[in-house]
Amino acid sequence: MSTVLVVDDEPIVRDVVVRYLRRDGYETREAATGDEARRILETETPELVVLDVMLPGTDGLELCRWIRSRSEVPVIMLTARGDEADRIVGLELGADDYLAKPFSPRELEYRVEALLQRGQSVRQDGGDEDRMEIGDLVVDKRRHEVARGGARIDLTPLEFQILELLASEPGRAWSRNDLLDRVWSTEYEGYQRNIDPHINRLRKKLEADPKNPHYVLTVRGVGYKLNENP
Repeated sequence: MSTVLVVDDEPIVRDVVVRYLRRDGYETREAATGDEARRILETETPELVVLDVMLPGTDGLELCRWIRSRSEVPVIMLTARGDEADRIVGLELGADDYLAKPFSPRELEYRVEALLQRGQSVRQDGGDEDRMEIGDLVVDKRRHEVARGGARIDLTPLEFQILELLASEPGRAWSRNDLLDRVWSTEYEGYQRNIDPHINRLRKKLEADPKNPHYVLTVRGVGYKLNENP
């Protein structure tokens, strides 16, 4: 049974989210502040965090940065801000997904389930092509490991799935919509350009110089591809 940590300073929001998640069989933990959430995360290991951006004290963005510095746990950010730039900041800091308030609890349920299933499918995946080698880059699906030049690189389940898809056909140009359809398995309104922060995070981990990428290349007017001859 998966445990979800719900972090929001609005008791009504926490109550609604927790009730829906418990109805679906999830265990839940609650925190009203970023500092309280951090204390929980220092001693417990939930499978997913639902995190509001606007929190007293340590805000959601700062907490997301702290979480990602020590854990690959999926993070869904909740934000009342309408500006896309604010949402992109959260994604750049390591959030896997976001929902703008007010949101449908059923939509949140779907996002939670999708992220947890993604992590599980990545860990359990198997087959004849479990290990992909592109130059000195190795993507091992069975072990859920990535290495470059023999050095292991830690990725979140979402980052791993993006890289796995790119590595499945080196040299192929994938549009942003292709990536959304294959990785997210759904179409998020206004979300197309928000694939870019995930690519940026992936580059920061893979590339010696993320601003001049050697592995994950941009295809102008299309999207991205993995260099077949890095």
